[in-house]
Amino acid sequence: MNRQLKILLLLSLCAGLQASAQKARDAAGASKTWVLSKDQDGIRVYTRTGDSSRFNELKVETTLPGKLSSLATLILDIGNYPNWSFNSEKAYVLKRIGPSELYFYSLIHSPWPASDRDLAVHLHLIQDSDTRTLYIRADEIPGYIPEKKGIVRVPFSIERWVVTPLPGDRLNVDYELQLDPGASAPAWLINLFSTKGPYETFSHLREQLKRPKYHDATLAFIRN
Repeated sequence: MNRQLKILLLLSLCAGLQASAQKARDAAGASKTWVLSKDQDGIRVYTRTGDSSRFNELKVETTLPGKLSSLATLILDIGNYPNWSFNSEKAYVLKRIGPSELYFYSLIHSPWPASDRDLAVHLHLIQDSDTRTLYIRADEIPGYIPEKKGIVRVPFSIERWVVTPLPGDRLNVDYELQLDPGASAPAWLINLFSTKGPYETFSHLREQLKRPKYHDATLAFIRN
């Protein structure tokens, strides 16, 4: 085999390897694309493969009625979570840091035969003073409280809200959730929380915002 032919074969091999690598990168990128799994009543639920958990990440896009102070008041009203957050059995404040920051406990009901789940969450609301965009963070804090017998501790949960005020007392919401329900959760339970859960949560939340205690609420740290 002459030198020129060797060079041609080498270049061909390199081109083939580069094409294969690019194809793999393209496939990985495609798997990270948000896929619409439910679109009903103005609530769009998306899923995609997660990086930090073996379970899919979730995203919700919707428009809600009300002012920023209405939603912030509802989110900070921890004891009311069972009335709108999917399968929330109980929720209560563990520690208040300030008017827009606290730690709370959440107990999540899981249909039989799965065990109920619980977690301790650090909740923090921050508003951009220029754009008025409201950012909400709710992160599970491992080891913040002792585990309870018969209840599975959620090992990983991160929630992010980006809420933008719209004309006419409306709110544009972009919500994302990364969650590992723990204890080798069965597929049916994962699917329940990844499809039905987000839709029902935002459907109930929308109705809660119409209540006078939230609709008429004002907060010193929120500029509507």
